[in-house]
Amino acid sequence: MSPLPATPSQTVGPFFHDCLLREDRCEVTVSDEGDAQIRVEGRVIDGDGAAVPDAVIEMWHAAAFARIGTDAEGAFAFSTTRPKGVEVDRGTMQAPHLSIAVFARGLMNHLLTRMYFEDEPSTETDPILRLVPQARRPTLIARRAPDESLTPLYRFDIVLQGAGETVFFDFRSPAR
Repeated sequence: MSPLPATPSQTVGPFFHDCLLREDRCEVTVSDEGDAQIRVEGRVIDGDGAAVPDAVIEMWHAAAFARIGTDAEGAFAFSTTRPKGVEVDRGTMQAPHLSIAVFARGLMNHLLTRMYFEDEPSTETDPILRLVPQARRPTLIARRAPDESLTPLYRFDIVLQGAGETVFFDFRSPAR
């Protein structure tokens, strides 16, 4: 018997909220070690500037993971601990950042990006961010919003394509 041929990826439909955000599948974990808390708010926007109302965002860093859906206006929000820098090799540190995966209808594969902090001095020297052309780096920087609460608030929009498109990374292994 011959093996079945591989099929191409298919466009995925608007079922993320039903499948990925079911109560038994949605996880939110936060370190309780007294680390500083932050809040992140943003929107997922398509190439025409329209809201993507049924996307799912996965966010993670060393101390936390969250899966969040967008609402009818494409908005998402979550609270987490502020990440710390990560050592990549002896003496080389990555700036504090959040890793983000975006799942949305019309995407055959999820998109991977990062969110850095505008008020973090080490963001300027982050080795991964320095690989991104300088003109595109602002798409990876969360802006500190004026807020009177004790928890810092950051704004971070994800633009899927077109003008101001967020930088997305390809972390797949090279073909052998």
